[in-house]
Amino acid sequence: SGHELTSLSEQMLVSCDTNDFGCGGGLMDDAFKWIVSSNKGNVFTEQSYPYASGGGNVPACDMSGKVVGAK
Repeated sequence: SGHELTSLSEQMLVSCDTNDFGCGGGLMDDAFKWIVSSNKGNVFTEQSYPYASGGGNVPACDMSGKVVGAK
């Protein structure tokens, strides 16, 4: 309440989540499990890790974005 929503990076999941299949698809539940187990609940912002996949291209995982987490 009263806080601006932060847009989260889809590209982080497409490029870094090894439990799913990048642009080939995946399950939301598996993505959430990966965020919690492999990345300690942290997600990059959309601004720091914008969506860049397309046409069969999936950029390599880049873990240098601005992290936000849930409490």
